[in-house]
Formats: sequence, structure tokens, C-alpha cells
Amino acid sequence: MRLTDTIKRAGRSLRNAKARTLLTSLAIGVGAFTITLSLAAGQGGRAYTDEIVTANTSVNELLVTKKQPEANSGPKKYEDTGVSAMAGSMSNPGAADIAYLTQDDIKAMEKLNNVTSVSPNYSPSVRYITREGQDRYVVESVSTFSPSVTLKYAAGSVDGNLANDEIILTEEYAKVLGFSNPSDAIGKTVEIRADKLSAPVSAPENKLFPFKVKAVSSKSGFAFRAQGSLLVSNDAARELYEYINKDTRAYGNFLLASVQVNDEKNATSVKDELSTKGFEAQTAEDVLGAINTFINVLQGILIGFGALAVLTSIFGIINTQYISVLERTQQIGLMKALGMRRRDVGRLFKFEAAWIGFLGGAIGSGMAVIAGLIANPLINSALKLEDVTLLQFNPIAVASVIIGLMIIAIAAGILPARKAAKLDPIEALRTE
Repeated sequence: MRLTDTIKRAGRSLRNAKARTLLTSLAIGVGAFTITLSLAAGQGGRAYTDEIVTANTSVNELLVTKKQPEANSGPKKYEDTGVSAMAGSMSNPGAADIAYLTQDDIKAMEKLNNVTSVSPNYSPSVRYITREGQDRYVVESVSTFSPSVTLKYAAGSVDGNLANDEIILTEEYAKVLGFSNPSDAIGKTVEIRADKLSAPVSAPENKLFPFKVKAVSSKSGFAFRAQGSLLVSNDAARELYEYINKDTRAYGNFLLASVQVNDEKNATSVKDELSTKGFEAQTAEDVLGAINTFINVLQGILIGFGALAVLTSIFGIINTQYISVLERTQQIGLMKALGMRRRDVGRLFKFEAAWIGFLGGAIGSGMAVIAGLIANPLINSALKLEDVTLLQFNPIAVASVIIGLMIIAIAAGILPARKAAKLDPIEALRTE
């Protein structure tokens, strides 16, 4: 009997028991649905985190901090310094047992092989932002613009680096500062006030720093690092920082620094060298690997639930096939009496099991794809994400699920197929 004829006959046999075939296939479909959605969520999650990491850092960049001292859990001896504990911890960075990067550390990192530049995280704490004829507004944060950070612009754009007198506003600040629209802000001047912390309370000192608006950024689902910050050049951030913190205990102490290497391939070697010198460094690959590990664990748990559903359905396939063998005993006897070989009989029932696996996999995977297409915009709306597809279906992965379920179904149908193949044709024909 030809292979194509066996496959067609297996399909016809299943059509004669539509309800039983459909119910058994649906049992497999539950597992296929869960596994397909899990794979889509894993792929979408990894793609999303990859976009976030690459949008917020460069593959040539390392984020470096000082190695922190081990926490001392024992009681500490009191030392009378003449100031309150709270005031001491606020004015002295070392009071809280935090190791900060110093100017000497910055210079040491700049001398390392394959390092092209080192930029401390200045993040100056300014007082407010305003422009002529408008109210003053509190500035949550001022950050250094980095070309490696992918920004979404509502107006204007930056090609390369910012000039020292340029600034990138957010849409919110452009609106409250009285601009009719983001485009209206381009080229206009805003002023940031900074207060000198070392000045005595009786004679406060402050200064207005003018900036020309180069671009207006809008909210993005990827650029978290610069989200909501006013962005200026590294030199401008350093000028603000030095004016505010000069002659204070906090001056020259940084929690974080960005180290640029000349090639992505050298990032790991620079990281190892920094570690030997008392620093802790993190690359984009480190961040991505940690997030993807978490995603893989969640994906594995979901696939485990799907596998349990498939395992349960295996017993359903075995039961269905055994019942089919019992119901078609005379038919099997007749086929063998007419010359069908034992191998062909066994193959017929294995193909029937394969059809059940195919139907279950196709139904479950198809429903998962439909559910994913419906869920993606709802997820984006609920999480306020734009241009993001968190459930990404790979045709190869979907096909692999279906083929895998067919193989599992064939394995489940081996025992019933062997029983059918071993039936004695004379005894089978005498069965009522």
C-alpha cells in the first residue's frame, strides 16, 4: 500500500469519528496554545529588552562604579564630630559608607588600554528652568546627552553631539514654558538657574545659564535612560556641576562614570582590568543577559504548563486509538485477509495519531496567533507602549510546535498500532 494512500485512508477513518477526533485534538490544542504563546512572549520580551538596552547604551560603553565596602553589621563606636548624624551623612559622601569615584579614579581609567574617554555622571541639581515672560518650573533632572541613546523627537533632532549652549527639552517642559507647539520651541532660549552650595546662607549666590533649544523629545517605549530629563552636552553638565558643587565635600565624588572603549570586542577585557583595579563595570551585554535570563525562566515555567497539558493529552490519544482498534477489529481483519501487511496496518494507525497531533497543534497554534494579534494592541495600550510587539510569532517556531506535537502523537499511538498490527485476521473477522 502506497504511503499517500495510507495517509488518505487515515484521514478518512478519523472523519468517520469527527466528535471523538475533535475532542482529542482540542486536548492537544490546549498545550499547543500555551507553548506557542510562551514562545511568542519569550521572543517578544527578548526583542523588547534588546531594544531598550541598545537604545539606552552603546555596545562600546561600560557603566563603572567603585567597588562598595562590605556591610558591617556590628555596632559602630560613636564618635563626636560636633554635627548631627543626619547632617553629617548629607554633607559627607563617605559618611554613609559609600565608595565614590574620584578625579584620581577617572584619570586612572582614562589611562587604561582601549579606553577612548571617561565621562563622570554629573547630574547637576539645578533650581528651576524658565524663559522670558514665563513662570519658573522645577527641574527634576538634568542629564548628559549621549549619541548612543536613541531618542524620539517631537520636533528638531540632534545629529552627533550637542553644542555647549544647546538643550533638549521634553514635550512637557515645552508646553509649560509657553510654546504653542514643540516646533515653536526650536531655536528659542531658555534659562536654568543654579545655586552655589558653598555660598553662605547669609549671602546666597546663584547664576542663570542660557541654553538654546535644539530639539524637543517625546516619550518613547525604549529610551528610559533619558526619559523626562533635560539633556545638555557633557561640558555644559560639567559646568553646571562645578558651579553648584565647587568647594563642597561632595565635589569631585561620583557614583557612576561612563567608559567608552574603542571596539566592542575590547569591552570584556577592559571590564576585567577595571575589576582588578577596584571598580565594578557593567556592559550592555551584561544588562541584556540578566534580563533575558529572567525572561527565559518565566518562559520555561509557561512552557512547563503547556507540556503538562500535552502530557495529559497523550493518554487521550492512547485511549482514542485503543477504542478505534476495538471498534474496527473486523475491518482490520478484512484488510489483513485481503493482503495488507502488519507493517501497513501499524503505519495506518500511526498516521491517524499523526493527524490528531497535526489538528491539535494547528488549532492550538492558530488560536494562539489570533489571540496574540488581538492582545498586542491591548497590551500596548494598557502599558502605554508605542511601536512595541510583545508577542512575536516566529513561523519556524510555530511549525516546530506542530511538528513536535505530531511526533509526540505518533509516539503515543505506537502501542495501539502494535495491537492492531498483531491482530489475527481469522479471529478478527469472527469478532462481532
